[in-house]
Amino acid sequence: MQCMMHWTGAGKVVGPGKAMGHFGSHNQLNKLSDKWKEPKEAQKPDVNGGGTKVTKPTMFCHHPHGVVAIGPCSMGSKLGNNPRAVVAPACLSMPFCRQMMECLGMVSSSRPAMKKTMREGKDLAIIPGGVEEVVLASSKVERSYITKRKGFVKYALQHGYDLVYHLGETSLFDVVYPLDTPVMLKARVWLANKFSLATGVGFGWPFLPLVPKPDMKCVTVVGNRIAMPTVEEPSREMVEKHHAMYVEALQRLYYEHRALHPLYQSRALELW
Repeated sequence: MQCMMHWTGAGKVVGPGKAMGHFGSHNQLNKLSDKWKEPKEAQKPDVNGGGTKVTKPTMFCHHPHGVVAIGPCSMGSKLGNNPRAVVAPACLSMPFCRQMMECLGMVSSSRPAMKKTMREGKDLAIIPGGVEEVVLASSKVERSYITKRKGFVKYALQHGYDLVYHLGETSLFDVVYPLDTPVMLKARVWLANKFSLATGVGFGWPFLPLVPKPDMKCVTVVGNRIAMPTVEEPSREMVEKHHAMYVEALQRLYYEHRALHPLYQSRALELW
C-alpha cells in the first residue's frame, strides 16, 4: 500500500527514499501533462521508498478527493504499472460518462468489480474517502474521510496488495457558502453516507467557475510503500491494525511535508 498527498501551490521535490513530489500547473487545462516534463525525477517516483524492485501489486491511495479529483487524474499512469482507476458505481451509470471511463480502463468500486480486478493482480488507483470526501472538500480546512473507511485495507490484505498514499488538492475550488458551515457539513456528510450523494457546489475561476483557479499549482507527495501480508480471511483485529498503520503514515506524511505549500504550513489535517 502506498499513499500520496496532493497540495495546490508551489513546492519542491523531496529526495528518493522519502516522499516524492512534483510540480503541477493548472494554468492551462490542456497542458496538464506538461507538469511531468520537469523535474525529470518526478516522472517515475520511487514508490518503494528505497529502490528495491517490488513485484507485488500496489494500491495507490489518493487523499483527499477534492471537488473534482484533478490530482489523481493528472497522476495518470506515472505511478506503478499503469494502475486502473477505481470510480463510484454512479459514475458508470451516466451516459457518455460511462463510455469515457470504460475507454480509460476505469473500474467500479463495487465489491464484485474490485475483487475481480484484484484477483487479476493489476495495480489500482483509488480515493478511499469517496463521495464523503467530495462533501468535505474545503479550501480553508484539510479533511480526510478515513477513520471509518477500512474496506480497502481488507481487500489489500485478501489479495496481497501493498498500499501507497498521497495527498492533495483542496485549494483549486472554493465551496459556496453556507455549504461549508458545521451544520450544513454534517447534513451533507449524512446524505453522502446514506445515499452516496455528493451535494455541494465548487467555485473555481470566476470567469468559468467549473474550471480550477488558474493561478494555482499542485504538489503531490508520495509516501513510502506499506507492505501488507496476504491473508485470505483477515480478522477484524488484523484489519484494524493495518488500518491504524495506514492512518498514522498518512498523518505523518502530511505534517512532515505540508511546508511545501505556503497555504498549508499551519493547516491541520482533520480526520473524519
